[in-house]
Amino acid sequence: MSSGNKKLAVLVGVLLAASALTYWNGVRRADRFERGQKFLPNLNPDEVGNVSITDAKGAVITLVRSADGYTVKEANGYRARNDAANRLIRDLLAIELEKELGSGDDFASEVGIDPLADDGVALVLKNQAGADMVQVRVGKTAEEGGGRFVARQDGEKRTVFLSRASVRIDHEVRDYLQREIVDVASSDIVRIEGPDFVLARAGEGSPLELETPPGKKAKSSEVSKLSSFLNRLSFEKVFLADEADVRDLDFAQALRVDLDDQSGYLVSYAKLGDRRFTKITGIFTVDRIEVGLDESDEELKDKAGILKRSDEINQFNAYHGSWVYELESFDGEKLELLAKDIVE
Repeated sequence: MSSGNKKLAVLVGVLLAASALTYWNGVRRADRFERGQKFLPNLNPDEVGNVSITDAKGAVITLVRSADGYTVKEANGYRARNDAANRLIRDLLAIELEKELGSGDDFASEVGIDPLADDGVALVLKNQAGADMVQVRVGKTAEEGGGRFVARQDGEKRTVFLSRASVRIDHEVRDYLQREIVDVASSDIVRIEGPDFVLARAGEGSPLELETPPGKKAKSSEVSKLSSFLNRLSFEKVFLADEADVRDLDFAQALRVDLDDQSGYLVSYAKLGDRRFTKITGIFTVDRIEVGLDESDEELKDKAGILKRSDEINQFNAYHGSWVYELESFDGEKLELLAKDIVE
C-alpha cells in the first residue's frame, strides 16, 4: 500500500471513530434526564385525532375530531367545546418534568399511576387514522411542590416522573360539551309571547311592556327573567330526541321570542317530576328576497345580512332539531311563568 493510501485509510478510520463517538454521546444525552425537559417532546398536536380520558372509576370520555371540530362520543356525538379539547392537548404538551423517579409495579401503585389514584386519569391519544400516538397516566399530587406523578404507558420503559407544576385534566363529560345552546341579548328582543301573555316594545328603544292582557303593568323582575331566558342559555344534560328518557315527553309551546332582525325562536317545554326539558326551533319571517338592479350598496348590504341570518337559522334547526335539552331548574322555572305571575 502506498504512503498516500495508508494516510487515507487512517483518516477514514479516525472519521468513523469520531462519528460513532458522536452518535453514542447523542444517544446518552437523549436518554439522560434533564430537569425542565418536556414530558411529550415529540407529540404533534396537528396529528391528534381522538382523545380518550378514563378516570379511576372507569368512566370514559372520548373526544372525536373531525373537520368541524370535536364531538363527545359518550354524549351521542354532541358538539364538544373545541377550546376545552385544544386546551387539554396544549396542557399535555406543556408538562415539564422535575424529577425522574423510576419504574416498577410497587412504585407505580404508591404514586397513583397503576392503579390510578382517586383523582388520577389515563389518556390515550390516537392519530386521525386511529392508531395510538401516546398513552399517558397522571397519578397523585406530590406532597411538596404541587407537581403530579406522570408516566407514559406506550413504550418498553414505563418510567415515572414528577412534573414541575400541577397538572389538571378535566374528566367529566360536562367539562367538554358545548353546553351553550343559544345567546340572545335582551336588547335584541322586540316581542315575547307566552301561553296567556304578550310582551312587546312600542317602538325602538322602548321597554318590553304587557300587550296582553291589555291595560295591565308587568313586574320588571319577571320581564327581566323572560327577556334573559335566551341569554347564554345552557343545558344541564342533552338527549337525542328518540332516546327512551325523553321520547314520550309531552312538549307544548312555552315561548315565542321575536328579534329585531325578523328572526326568532320557538321554545317548547315539558316537565317530568322536578326535571324540566326544552326543544328550541329557530324561525325567520322573511319568505323571499328580491334584488333589484338599481339598489344601493346599503340596500344590498342589508339584504346580504338577511340572507346570512336566514342561513344561520337553517343551520341552527338542522342541528338542534335532533336534540332535547334538560335545563337547570333556574332556567326551567322561567318557562312556567303565566300572566298571573307577571302582572303587578
